Amino acid sequence: MTSVAYYITAHGYGHTVRSVQVIRALKRACPDLKIHIRSAAPERFFADLGFPVSYHYGFVDVGFLQKDSLEMDVEGTLSACLELHERIPRLLEEEEAFLRQQRVRLVLGDIPPLCFEVAARASLPSVAIANFTWDWIYRSYLPERSSFLPLIEKIEGFYRRAALALSLPFSCDLGVFSERIPIPLITRVSPLSREEARRRFGLPLSAKIVLVSFGGYGLERLPWERLQRLGDFFFVATAAVPKKGKNFLILPEAVPDYVNLVRAADVVISKPGYGVVADVIAHQTGLLYTSRGQFPEYPFLVEALKQWATSEFIPQEALLKGDLSPYLMRLLEKSPNWPAVRLDGAEVAAEKILGLLSS
Repeated sequence: MTSVAYYITAHGYGHTVRSVQVIRALKRACPDLKIHIRSAAPERFFADLGFPVSYHYGFVDVGFLQKDSLEMDVEGTLSACLELHERIPRLLEEEEAFLRQQRVRLVLGDIPPLCFEVAARASLPSVAIANFTWDWIYRSYLPERSSFLPLIEKIEGFYRRAALALSLPFSCDLGVFSERIPIPLITRVSPLSREEARRRFGLPLSAKIVLVSFGGYGLERLPWERLQRLGDFFFVATAAVPKKGKNFLILPEAVPDYVNLVRAADVVISKPGYGVVADVIAHQTGLLYTSRGQFPEYPFLVEALKQWATSEFIPQEALLKGDLSPYLMRLLEKSPNWPAVRLDGAEVAAEKILGLLSS
């Protein structure tokens, strides 16, 4: 049985969600393929694949730490990166030993830098699936945090070991990879109609449904008491503590079919991240987005929304005050902007990966 190892960053959930789609496509194309997942992403994301995978929980990169959904933690990220890089020699030895023990033939990464170095040491090809790299992200903070520089240089060296990078739409600078192939959007698509999705969650069929979506961080600062006054809308969110009100429903955080909530909604409120941008494009659901602090990926995703989606900006101040109504109405009254977009990136990625594996 042929084995591959899939390393996934735990930064947010977008990397994990799209990796799951690639894993599904790989198994459809090659049922005998054995997949080892190496990540600190919650195991529940891989629980309903419909086939077994080998999952190992472990931190192989830092990504970017956040204080909450809207505030980045630059100092905490730098500190965590410095701590992780002190353990790099041991991690490299452990991961290389794992690859050899399991007879792994190819390494996939979205997009922990370390996995590409491990693959090279084990004389294995590796494939990056990315719309940005962490060295590029960290470099934007150099003027205020010069301590990032040696980390960036090491990370760049690791990325250069990749045999191939599959470049997603609205990518940032991926110049660190010498070989790049563009692929379509990787996303998930609900099999349900909007009415079926609303029935599944017990949502009102005729209301304007607003999905408040801020990944795994929640948004405790959002004034839910004020949202209850907006009777023209019904709000849905997920959190650790479920709750129900007159015009809102808070579901358990670990909703297994979250994509069906996107299908059920008329509007999603979020910050721009790859996962949510891909979701709204795939389901043609309007996005009311806010800023996300100093994060260099942000303008690339905003440009994608302008080109491929129906969206509207809401300042953080208005969001946190609960002053949503005028922005929601403006979004709902906009002329739809949904150009034809290919959504088969997972299948294309699987084809490229298996082609490299067979060669």
